[in-house]
Amino acid sequence: MDIAERMDQIPRIGLDIMGDQADALDGAPYRLENADSDIPPAEHVVAATRDAVGVDRYNSWLPLNGLGELRRAAAGLSVREGGLEYHPDTQVLITNGAQEGLASVLLALLDPGDEVITFEPAYSGIINRIRLAHGVPRFVPLVESEGWRVDLEALAAAVSDRTKAIVFNATNMPTGVIHTTVEIDAIAHLAQRHDIWVVYSSPSSRTIFGGGGAHNIATWPGMSERTIIVDGVSKDFNLTAWRIGWVMGDASVVEPVARAHVYNGTLTGGYQQAGVIALLNDPDAMEKDLAMRVAELRRRRDVVVDGVNSIAGLSCVRPDGGWWLLVDHRPIEADETKMAQYLLDEVNVAVTPMGTWGPTTAVGHFRIIYSNEPVARLQEAVELIGTAVQRLAE
Repeated sequence: MDIAERMDQIPRIGLDIMGDQADALDGAPYRLENADSDIPPAEHVVAATRDAVGVDRYNSWLPLNGLGELRRAAAGLSVREGGLEYHPDTQVLITNGAQEGLASVLLALLDPGDEVITFEPAYSGIINRIRLAHGVPRFVPLVESEGWRVDLEALAAAVSDRTKAIVFNATNMPTGVIHTTVEIDAIAHLAQRHDIWVVYSSPSSRTIFGGGGAHNIATWPGMSERTIIVDGVSKDFNLTAWRIGWVMGDASVVEPVARAHVYNGTLTGGYQQAGVIALLNDPDAMEKDLAMRVAELRRRRDVVVDGVNSIAGLSCVRPDGGWWLLVDHRPIEADETKMAQYLLDEVNVAVTPMGTWGPTTAVGHFRIIYSNEPVARLQEAVELIGTAVQRLAE
């Protein structure tokens, strides 16, 4: 019996392959492929979640678009952060994490063959959700030699009569860069000129090391009505297992996205929603928790970047935010799968090969996640990578 042809284009994500191998190893492998964080969630959020378990109102199918209190809290966060007002009843949808939200958005927007522009290297979850929705990803390269900046000429040339949307992360995954105002201007101009939706995926928009946050394109003139914001709490607040995200935008698009959500994710867990309500409704505690996380992740980033760039044959661009960065290893080994496997076999360090995260600029790179190991172990891991690279070069 046959399976759908579209599955021929859907690879495994990469981190699962390396993660399964690392899980099977004896001892304590260095988990630089693992997108978890060892920085625990805020205590009051955990307490609110526990208190909700077994309470009837948090163990219900309804409302399918999320608890009204959480929709109001997400709308309030949007006002605080960017002055953007969304009506909680018609313009805010609670989803099973940001990625179910993204999938539901793409299902609502795309007809078979519609094209979606995304920047490369690109999160494979964006690439392959486009494909699952019968869309066609159109890649615009980020230029590594310029600090992973958008190729603006390629962006302008990527639009066709089938282009339906542009999708991008607030903090590019996997490079960790944020887009400049010049780049946001170019995206906004293109979207307005060609009547294109913009899907702004912002779960890591608050983990920025230079102060402030990423630039939200919905705040640009003329962009609020054509921007769909996909957000959540997994990355900025390490509430990964809560699986709570939200979609915000014009009511005319949120309504069909909500219908797609009903048949895609159905509903989100009530007691998890209670925890996120506690997070969003205490801005002072939220900001204090976030500041602690950003400071710690910045220390870890600097250890990894400085260490990697001291290894002959490896290089990386210092990320602006997020939990991740890319390492260019092509002078040592061109094949990213071989390189990642070599590091795991040789020195017990797990990283993610990036070959499926875009057709060109991601090739020859592996990703390091620095959120799940403390500074001392990150230093050890980078030293071990250096030792392994030296052996490979001999």
